[in-house]
Amino acid sequence: MQASLRMGNNEEEDTEETWLQLRPVEPSPSQCCGSGCSPCVFDLYHRDLARWEAARARNDKSLLSGKQSQSCPSKLSPETFLAFRISAMDKLTKDTYHVRFALPGNSLLGLHPGQHLVLRGIVDDLEIQRAYTPISPANAEGYFEVLIKCYQTGLMSRCVKSWRVGDIAFWRGPFGSFCYKPNKETSPEQLPWSYREKTHFGRLDQDLIEELVGCCRRKPFALVCGSPKFTEDMAKYLLCAGLTKNSYFLF
Repeated sequence: MQASLRMGNNEEEDTEETWLQLRPVEPSPSQCCGSGCSPCVFDLYHRDLARWEAARARNDKSLLSGKQSQSCPSKLSPETFLAFRISAMDKLTKDTYHVRFALPGNSLLGLHPGQHLVLRGIVDDLEIQRAYTPISPANAEGYFEVLIKCYQTGLMSRCVKSWRVGDIAFWRGPFGSFCYKPNKETSPEQLPWSYREKTHFGRLDQDLIEELVGCCRRKPFALVCGSPKFTEDMAKYLLCAGLTKNSYFLF
């Protein structure tokens, strides 16, 4: 009788230990890239935690089956990191790298203008994630490219500097709800709220330029791109607004 009771207790302990091993691990702050991704790693954690709690309450591990959606994925997923092989890597400056990643066959990455990916790295057993926007053409077949600037104290920079051709990097995405459609944005209401107050439609004149420059807490650096007449006018307006020639750049 006593032996039977001991076996029952051990089974309960084993079951409890098994469930604790299956509990999702809460991400560390370093695993959030801070770019407002949806879903964020914390969104995924809370979703998986709720699924785990429901499965545990019913003592039914089959309810966890939806937790992993990684069965040989072939397309990008905001929830799952996919492995991509580095096919080329060029060091453009002392701290800037141009990296090409291979895609299966002649497939396309499938990102739209305004969207980005999240890269995962491991440094000293610490998982980190950072957001990057591919610079390759949207119709590039069989590859995508990113331009990465490294910083002396950057954690992801340490990963990037260690990369070699043939290495594997892990990406998930796409992210970004604002997808650019040519000639479709005709009013501020169609833009994300964070851009609306900073976006102006119509002709830029001297008064508006002076207003924009005057709203800046510090002297701004202006980037101007347009027709020769447009850039000529903007240079004149910026100078009249108090900027110097080394405070703007004309493309």
